[in-house]
Amino acid sequence: MEPIVDYLQRKLKTAGPRRFAAIAQATGVSPSLLPKLAYGMRDNPRIQTIQPLLDFFHAVDRGAATLPEPQEEEARAAE
Repeated sequence: MEPIVDYLQRKLKTAGPRRFAAIAQATGVSPSLLPKLAYGMRDNPRIQTIQPLLDFFHAVDRGAATLPEPQEEEARAAE
């Protein structure tokens, strides 16, 4: 069985950094957490911190949710 942090790293890397802001907004997780998880800078986060991400990606896996469209670089710079 794949460890939770490895699962999230894989899912976040697959989604890509251009989707991080939208995933953070959809889950209520801090946007600064997503790159830290994806690139291994947080290897032991609290379950309360990552549960919304787990719920989101499990919903995507089931087909109950979809990944947001990647944001354009210009749109991200304007925020």
